[in-house]
Formats: sequence, C-alpha cells, structure tokens
Amino acid sequence: MTHPRRLPFSIFVLLTLVASLFAIPSSSQAVASAASSAQSEYEQDHILVGWDRSLPEQARADIHAREGGEVANRMETLDVDVVKVPENQDPNDWVARYQRHPQVAFAELNYRVEQTSIPSDTLFKDQWGFNNSGQPVTGSFVSGVSDWDIDAPEAWDAAFGPGSFPSTGGTRVAIIDTGIDRAHVDLLNKTQACASALAAIGVVANGSCSDDNFHGTHVAGTVGANTGNGVGVAGTAPNSQLAICKALNGAGLGFVNDIAACIDWSWRTAGAKIISMSLGSEEGGGTEERAVKDAYAAGVLIIAAAGNGYDAVPNYPAYYPEVMSVASFNQAGVISDFSTCNSDVEIAAPGEDIWSTFPENTYGVISGTSMATPHVAGAAALIMSELGLDAQQTRAKLKSSAVSGLSTGGRKECASYPALNLAAAIGSGGGTVEPPTDPGTIVGKVTKQGKGGTAIAGATVSCGAAGSATTSSTGEYSIANIPPSSYTCTASATGYRSKSQSVSVVSGVTTTVNFALRAR
Repeated sequence: MTHPRRLPFSIFVLLTLVASLFAIPSSSQAVASAASSAQSEYEQDHILVGWDRSLPEQARADIHAREGGEVANRMETLDVDVVKVPENQDPNDWVARYQRHPQVAFAELNYRVEQTSIPSDTLFKDQWGFNNSGQPVTGSFVSGVSDWDIDAPEAWDAAFGPGSFPSTGGTRVAIIDTGIDRAHVDLLNKTQACASALAAIGVVANGSCSDDNFHGTHVAGTVGANTGNGVGVAGTAPNSQLAICKALNGAGLGFVNDIAACIDWSWRTAGAKIISMSLGSEEGGGTEERAVKDAYAAGVLIIAAAGNGYDAVPNYPAYYPEVMSVASFNQAGVISDFSTCNSDVEIAAPGEDIWSTFPENTYGVISGTSMATPHVAGAAALIMSELGLDAQQTRAKLKSSAVSGLSTGGRKECASYPALNLAAAIGSGGGTVEPPTDPGTIVGKVTKQGKGGTAIAGATVSCGAAGSATTSSTGEYSIANIPPSSYTCTASATGYRSKSQSVSVVSGVTTTVNFALRAR
C-alpha cells in the first residue's frame, strides 16, 4: 500500500460514536481517512509583509503607497501587515515587489497549515499511553509491550495523592486547532479563554471557538479531560485550564498568519504558559517565526507536532528551534511509521491508536503526531504546576526525565528518541532545577536579495557578544559555543546594505539565521 507524502497531523481516524457515556464502544465502527494535497498551498488573496521593527509608521505608509498595496489588516504586535492582492494577480509577484525594499524584513505568501490524536473513566483501559500492560486496545491492531507508556497513574498519585483528580488550579495551556466542544461532559468548565482566527488576515475574534471538525476536541481531551469522573477518558493534566484559539476550519485547514495571530493571542490575551499545536506545514515563514520568537522570549513553552510525512522533511512550526518538536511512538515501543523524523525532534510520546474526546459527548481513536503533542503539553502543564518550573526548566525536565530504548522500526532517518515519562518527571517532588547552560550555535547563509539568491562570499556576520564569522565561497557561516540568550546579528558586505535580525540561542541547539542583502 502506498501512502501520500504529506498527510494531516492526525491520520487513520476511527470514528466511534458512543451511544452511552457509561458504555464501552460497540464493535460496529466506521473508518474514515483524512487526506491532503502533496504540497503546501497558499492563499491567493493576501500576502504578508513584515517590517524592520524600528521603521517609522510614515515609511511603511510610503512603501504601501509606492506599490499600491491595500492593507487588509495590521498585526500590530508582530509588525506585520496583511496586504490584499488585486483580483487575478499573482501573489508571488506582489511578494517580489515588496522584497525590493530594504526596510521590509520579509515578504511572504500566506501558506496553508494542516491539522496533524487507573481512574474510573470507562475508556481508561484503552488509553495505553497512560498505562500499558500489553492489553488489547479497542480499534488497534498493534500488539502492545508492557510499560511503553508515560506512567500517568504513578505521576497522578505523586502529584495529587491516591484517588484524587482535581479539575482546577493547574497551568493554563493554549491549544491552537479546530476548536473545542465546551459542553462535552469530559471538558466542562475547562476552557477559560476562547477565540478564533479564520479570515486568513490575522484577526482574532474573542468568544467563539466551537469545533466543527473533531480534531481540536480530541487534542483538548488528551491535555486535560476531567478525570476520575466515572465516564469517558482521562487527561494528562486533569487540573490544567485551557485557552482555545480556533485557527483551523472544519476541514482542518488554516493559514500561517492566523496561526501567528493565535500564538500572539495565547500569551498576550489568554495568559497561557504553554502553547500546543498539533498542526503544521512544510513552509516556514517570517510572520509565524516572529510570533514564535516573541512567545518564546516572553517565557512561553511552545510544543508542536513533528509531522506525519513518513520522512525527515521539516514541518513548521515544530522545526523552529524555539519550539519543542514531538514524534510519535506506538504501544509496542516503536517510532510510528508515519512520524516525521529529523534532528529537530526532542521527544517522542504516545501517538498511535489514542482514545480521547470527540464532539457531542462522544469518543474516538486517532493516530498521528497530533496525538503525541498534547501528551507532552499536558505533561508540561503538570510539571509546571507541581514543581514550580518555568518554560525553559520544564523543557529541560521533560527531556532529562525521558526514557531510552524506543525502536526506530528500521527507519534510517529516525533516532531512538527519548520517550516521555511523566512519573519520572514528577516523582522527584517539588523544587527547582537550573536552566540548561550548554552552548548553542548560529549557522546560516548570506545571499544576494532577489531570485536565485546568489551567495555572497567574504560577508561578515556579527552577533555582538556571541561572536562573528566570515562567509565562505558558498556564502555560509558558523558561530559556535554561544551562551543561551538573545542576540542581534548583523550581516554586512562591501557593496550591499547591512541587515540585522534578532536571534534566540537555545541551550545545545543549532539556530539557522539566513540573510538576503540588497545591493547598494
């Protein structure tokens, strides 16, 4: 059987409508699969223009006037304008027009993004990701291997005491997805902030976040479903609170500027400490990256699905260094065959045959890195609330407490990624850990602005206290042994206008920073 190269981040969807909340689903189940185009598409009606953040307002207006650009929306906090493309004109041409101006930090297409699923709860026996004894899982054909799970019951005992599952008082997690069924019995009173961004112009409307798909509700249940209430499923962090930003429509599709707007809303307006994104695109961009960097600088832990590409192709936002990228493993302790594998993946979590909430008081099982991601987001929420750690410390704790031994299933592009273990993270009790101090690295390429991107040899890239480097004949440079912090890097070359970018260096991570310089 052949598979499409690119799939939504939730796949192999088994839709099971539960007739009674107190009954285990019957064996009569309908199977539906989700598919998508083989490559990322972009919106035809708008482009995104990001400005150098020190540029005066009048200078921006002058450039818009010179190009005849109509601003459909101004994303103020990101210094990004959404520019309307006239009917029957190519947005690529408009991107090129704005890229000619040195005051423009970036101009880009608005790419489409896709969705990427021993308490008394009646379906807990099927939640092998929490407690795996090798038991058969409804809807699964995988033979489980005992203890390939996150040891959730042990973690809950340590956090709350035996038999106790509080539903409030925990860390707030923002979920950017298809929305949520707020009336679901397992999600009642969990949503503390609710918004949507679906117009493809980066406008967030507060108050509406209903799920006309099922994906977002499923993700939300994995993060923080009401637990120990005698029905349905358990949540990784039962006491967590949710902030929901609906940026994907009923088909599970959205656009990067709406994702960026939701990222910004999640911490500025909704006050979330963690952002969970079970979505992605093979196309990164300046607007989304700027939103990610701002959230990271504000102390938010950002977690995203690595992708379901069956390959090593980067998916964004997971591939940004500020984001914790999550792969999937199954109940046999094997990296899922669909899971994207690359050097950016930091951790793996249960992602195959995952039972959780569906709209209208139903439950279903889905597979995908979309399902692995909320396990990590929920674990992070519990770690933050119980151990009092910040975002960077929580990220380090998740990795340092993870267990080894996952099988790659013979896939050469996969590593034996560390597997999430919530009990190991929580088991040490309270206290704090020092943030990681391993040095990072900045690498990149300096090219001539315009089509073709000719390499500029002998250019200087200076990153202040981080150091500097000169580009090779291929335009490439590298600055190593950099203490984790934020820096401003400037690329300059004889005959070209200099350009600067803000860079966040993460402990032990290589950050790529490319420059396109305009000739004088």
